[in-house]
Amino acid sequence: METYYLIDYENIKLAGVTLTYSGIPKNSNVIFFLTTKDKLTDSDKPKKKDIDCQIFDNIPEGMESVDKYISAYMGYLAGVYDKESLKVYIISRNKGYDNVIAFMSDLINAERKEQIGTPASKKNTAASAKNTVMTGNGKLSKCLLEVEEALYEYGGGIPRQDFDFVINTVRTSLNGKNKKNVLSEIKEKLYMRFPYIGEFYMEVVTPAVEDYYK
Repeated sequence: METYYLIDYENIKLAGVTLTYSGIPKNSNVIFFLTTKDKLTDSDKPKKKDIDCQIFDNIPEGMESVDKYISAYMGYLAGVYDKESLKVYIISRNKGYDNVIAFMSDLINAERKEQIGTPASKKNTAASAKNTVMTGNGKLSKCLLEVEEALYEYGGGIPRQDFDFVINTVRTSLNGKNKKNVLSEIKEKLYMRFPYIGEFYMEVVTPAVEDYYK
């Protein structure tokens, strides 16, 4: 059985996911997909010698650009291997991959995971989740993930630079301010940058920001 891990690096790093490689099968194939603006850190590279690591780091920037490359590569693998001899994991928080996986389910055995490696025990996972919610960095990561997922779901075709601007606007605005002031600040920045569609972006980010203050 050949095992491939296709890593949407930009997506998981935005979420602050730490990559670990314990528990994955020997001789697995780990492939990183990076845009031209991303850089793979040494700490994220697998140290185990029994893992075959590849890096595709020349993907052009653009909305869902990496998604298209990963989906295409999964199609390539489906043509090379029989379904029974291959297992593919897409490592990403982007739920849009689920539709691609469902579409190709007759050809390939694949699933999406939000982290790579052996999941923690249920007890430790619950404790970790509680700590994440209670800490500022954890709450911020959760908020940014919600904004990101909303942009992917409702904003097909958004240029990459606009996508990044919205994410960064929310990140920089959540800095010890109360909810009312934060929403006002975000609204001002978005309407200034996007005078004709600022309202749309506010509809996208507001639920995540409100959830941040609960």
